[in-house]
Amino acid sequence: MGESTGDENTNLYMRGVDEGRSDELLEASDLLDILDVFGEDGMRSYLMGIIEGQEDAAEDEEDLLEEDNEDGKSEETDT
Repeated sequence: MGESTGDENTNLYMRGVDEGRSDELLEASDLLDILDVFGEDGMRSYLMGIIEGQEDAAEDEEDLLEEDNEDGKSEETDT
């Protein structure tokens, strides 16, 4: 099993964030490849990025829903 450097962990984290936001998750075999090449620290960085990306996407969706609700209320009061 390999080990990852700080830069590699950062890149894996950012990749995880991007994939978590877009809901494009890797297959199990690809996750095992990350583990083999980058070790446990690299895998941890990637998985933490996935979680952060999914949380960001959920927050963005909530914000959009709140904006839509606010726009709907202002249109009702305008008429």
